[in-house]
Amino acid sequence: MAFKAIETEASNEIQLRSVELAITSRCNFRCSYCGAFDLNERQVLTGDAAIDIISDLPHLERVKLSGGEVLLRFDDCLQVVQYCASRGIETQINTNGSLLDHEKITTLKNAGVSCLHFSLDFTTAEEHARFYRVRPDVFPKIINSIRESVASGTIDTVVETIVFNETKKHLVEIHDFIADLGVTKHEIQMEIPGIHEGYTSTTPADELAELLCDLIDHQRPGVHMYFSCLSAYIKPTSPSFPRIRPYYGRDGVHFAGCIEGKNQLHVHSNGDIMLCELGAPSVIGNVFQTRLSHLVESRPESLLSFVKSKHVDGTHVCFRNCDTPGEKKAASPLRVLH
Repeated sequence: MAFKAIETEASNEIQLRSVELAITSRCNFRCSYCGAFDLNERQVLTGDAAIDIISDLPHLERVKLSGGEVLLRFDDCLQVVQYCASRGIETQINTNGSLLDHEKITTLKNAGVSCLHFSLDFTTAEEHARFYRVRPDVFPKIINSIRESVASGTIDTVVETIVFNETKKHLVEIHDFIADLGVTKHEIQMEIPGIHEGYTSTTPADELAELLCDLIDHQRPGVHMYFSCLSAYIKPTSPSFPRIRPYYGRDGVHFAGCIEGKNQLHVHSNGDIMLCELGAPSVIGNVFQTRLSHLVESRPESLLSFVKSKHVDGTHVCFRNCDTPGEKKAASPLRVLH
């Protein structure tokens, strides 16, 4: 499975090929840059409810399960993975990795899971424990799970690092650490400002460009880098863009343009249908009130407006996987980028 194949392919039509289902909003970590937890969760998206949504989408190619920490509801995840595997739909589980062990990884592998997508922002148990407010013995469990996923032979293993104040000066160190675990796909996601716990700081565009260029210069052989949500900071019209432009088209370096809202939607654990979880979490419906397939077919104005807003007067041009550094490829009309 080519990581982000669905999210980066250009498309000329609104047709759901990928859906991200947040099975739960609860999490066992307390990430200040995320805040995606709810200690008093009153509603969850059960395995049966998730399958009901999936079964109604004939063009679906990929399902991503997320949270909160989605593996708090392991049985629901397993149920969805088994169903999707029976239909030839790829599945990705987004996890902090703390709840996995040999038995669970083996069970998911046998069920047909396509990808385990781990979050990892630190290289020592002490730093990890201090930031996430967990016990130090959680970190080695995560590292063991990543190694086991890599060794599975069939599970596509992706490790994601968020660029924020505590990680931005250590990106090369984190990249080397992840590569030493045998991981060949490292996603670097830009921090999206949020209101959770007051975490609103972001890295200035010029500083961010320098950090990313330095990281790419230290790219480990055989390890692919995926930079996501970058256009929220550095657009092609930005003064900082010329600094990173020469790296577009470099082997193993991917600047992923997200097309959520057009070929992918996000469903929260309470049933809310969102255009995008990060950049534009606008609610356009609820799966407990209307079928997701019917909402997409009806082309609500909220969906159309969002899609159109992402390609206005050529402002949001997509430079993706160019054959040469000087080649520029524009996105298809109305393509959504984050």
